[in-house]
Amino acid sequence: MLVLRRAICLGIVVSALLTAGCGGPKSVKVSGKLLKNGQPMIVSTDTYVTLAFISEKKPSDAQATSFNAKFDQKSGTYTVELPPGSYKTKLIIAPPQGPGKTGPAMPARPIDSTQAYDLTRSRELDIEVPAG
Repeated sequence: MLVLRRAICLGIVVSALLTAGCGGPKSVKVSGKLLKNGQPMIVSTDTYVTLAFISEKKPSDAQATSFNAKFDQKSGTYTVELPPGSYKTKLIIAPPQGPGKTGPAMPARPIDSTQAYDLTRSRELDIEVPAG
């Protein structure tokens, strides 16, 4: 009888731990605007824009992981879903080549963020694009 009680108690404890989880979200949704001079960065639909969120590498990580945001050229907005953590951004903009040429031109130098963003919960984050 004592063995049965212990088994039931152990089962209840294990069930409680499994349903409780780790307590945090498995992913967060971040959305916002790319801003240039305080205004949404609206570009032509043939302009190639990549906004990547790059995880801050921890000593235990073999390498950093990146997540590309979906960017809307018409509104200057983006969305990305990623695991909670600390991230820096990398922005690449390649304008169209010009008349008679196909595909994007060579992109300008990537724009790397100098600050890390604490993205441990879903939120809005507007990012200012440096002039130049």
